[in-house]
Amino acid sequence: MFLRTLIPALALLAASHLPAAAADDPQAALRARLARLDALRAERPGDGLLVYYQAMTYAGLGERDKALAALGSLQGRRLGLLPAPGLGFDALWDDPAFQVLRFKLEDEEPKTPEAPIGFRLRDARLIPEGIAYDPAGRRFFVGSIAQRKILAVDRNGRARDFSQPGDGLDAVLGLAVDAPRKALYAVSSNALLAGATPRRNAVLRYDLARGKRAARHEAPEASQLNDVAVAADGTLYATDSAAGTLFRMRPGQVSLHRFGEAGALRGANGVAVAPDGTVYVTLSTGIARVDPASAEMQRLPQPDTVVTGGIDGLYWHEGALLGIQNSTNPGRVVRIALADGGTRIDGLTVLQSHLHPDFAEPTTGAIAGSALYVIANSFVGHYQPDGSLNDPAALRRTVVVAVPLRR
Repeated sequence: MFLRTLIPALALLAASHLPAAAADDPQAALRARLARLDALRAERPGDGLLVYYQAMTYAGLGERDKALAALGSLQGRRLGLLPAPGLGFDALWDDPAFQVLRFKLEDEEPKTPEAPIGFRLRDARLIPEGIAYDPAGRRFFVGSIAQRKILAVDRNGRARDFSQPGDGLDAVLGLAVDAPRKALYAVSSNALLAGATPRRNAVLRYDLARGKRAARHEAPEASQLNDVAVAADGTLYATDSAAGTLFRMRPGQVSLHRFGEAGALRGANGVAVAPDGTVYVTLSTGIARVDPASAEMQRLPQPDTVVTGGIDGLYWHEGALLGIQNSTNPGRVVRIALADGGTRIDGLTVLQSHLHPDFAEPTTGAIAGSALYVIANSFVGHYQPDGSLNDPAALRRTVVVAVPLRR
């Protein structure tokens, strides 16, 4: 999950290229981003996502005509790149030419049947981000950013507080169930609060048999932990979105440590682990494959007909990856086909289009049976750096939709 008001995914594209003197100059930051995008386009000239990001950057620079020209060049490619409010095109939003172009791009989007509602939660002010499923207990866990807690939810939608006030949770982000070891892992971070000191990033482990917190695993090197996944052998992986880095904790260890080169995973967000231990991490421009032995990272090559950037939640399922896109599109759920032993992307299928009436900043999901249960309306954009909620009257009860895995 990227809180759009705090950590724009695209900002990391230029982070290591920005001169120190320009660090507080928004225009200089945008120019540095544009230079980085130009360099990437020289490497991947057919990558439509880079064009989309260029359009977004031109919009931020006030260069209307260049922004519209770049965005217009995407027509007919059916890449799923669709501007939405709050996603970088606000400077153009009231421009009639931009709106005409946006509607043309929307008309090209596939229209899928509406996924049924799995369950609703009563509290409209949860700002939920993470969700996980416990197959043994036949229950879901949902984490709250705003209320710093974890809920347990049965298949009928009956919810109760699972975590306790004394557990020491900050904003709860990624969740993952380790079913063989009867454990729930929850990312806890105070990095979403502006100026929070000291910085706290940890993964809390809960004993599902006892229903209690069992341990707190600190990540002292992290800037902002985000999502979490567990390998078959119990190895824990967590992404650091602010630093573009992966963290790991092996069985028997008590804290998380950086795994691989710092900053190597620009826009690191969702994380999934294949049965053979291979780790997949979402980036601002695609998906990376990380070798569990060497930490070597490779951005997966993909055809120019596919866009896999801007994915939040990521999941392994029957040899493919499932992703929830929410920053290059108002929100959609996709299946990503892999080839050559999981070393390249072969294609993409839309399982749920952005037209679902309950979608409002969908974030993550959990596989249960034959469906991916997706937090449809997280409203994360309403969460403010001081911990307050912007326009709370606009919030609605949390909806989790069950997106069928067979389309």
